[in-house]
Amino acid sequence: MEDKESITIRKAVINQAINYIFEHIDEDITVEDVAKYCSYSKYHLTRMFKEDTDEALYQFIKRVRLERSAWRLKVEKERSITEIGETYGYSSSNFATAFKKHLDISPADYRRSSEQMVEDSSFSHGMTLDDLDDAGSKITVEYLESFTVLYERKKGNYHNMSDEWCDFIEKYRYLATKDTLYIDCTIDDPSITDEDGCMYELCQTVIPDHPALKAHPEILLHDFEGGKYAVYHFKGVPQLLFMVYQEIFCRWLSKTGNEIDERPIIDIYRKIEEDGYMEIDICFPLKTKQS
Repeated sequence: MEDKESITIRKAVINQAINYIFEHIDEDITVEDVAKYCSYSKYHLTRMFKEDTDEALYQFIKRVRLERSAWRLKVEKERSITEIGETYGYSSSNFATAFKKHLDISPADYRRSSEQMVEDSSFSHGMTLDDLDDAGSKITVEYLESFTVLYERKKGNYHNMSDEWCDFIEKYRYLATKDTLYIDCTIDDPSITDEDGCMYELCQTVIPDHPALKAHPEILLHDFEGGKYAVYHFKGVPQLLFMVYQEIFCRWLSKTGNEIDERPIIDIYRKIEEDGYMEIDICFPLKTKQS
């Protein structure tokens, strides 16, 4: 049985590997590249990764590439299917074959039916995109400052996030202040990724040089990059959040000509009431247009 220190090191290495993959997913990275970055042998890292995530490292890289490409097909309607496939290292014919094998639909058919697939998801709660208010009336374009968070990365169903949040807040309460913000980062789109295998991060803002962090090196820290964001000021119940996201992805971006860059989308919690009512700033990172 592993001791606590060994488990801490293992989790840190797995998170380091996943971070590297996310940051370089549009490059021709290999398992060997990830192992070299983590300073582990290929054999040792792949064994740890499989044991910790229940997914082979090579398969994880391939899946993330294909699911990111599916998301791009939905969001970036003006880009050709070939161009998006090439972004993730596929030739035209290889992309179509790999895409259909993983998602059981061709890239062209996926692009045509992506809105219907959104509305068919269990997360839509029977709503259609036409049922939503115009997103433009609730969005402001803002420049956010950079900030540091402590975080835990989870894998599971977004429906279970509320339970995870309760445990997370209690666990790190000793690091909270009156200015602490709670933030989540939903990495996967459950209309594309298996609903029970979505990755997300629960985050709490923290002062980087807080003395308690030195005493707890197992706590994972991440710096969120500031910059230009489209901030959707959400007010409502959590059942509506998925469709708000999808309205931005499927319609608002193409309607306004904005593009999302590679920074993560984040939800900043402003108010949560016992009856489920929430106020959240959903922050979509925007590319700065060249003048």
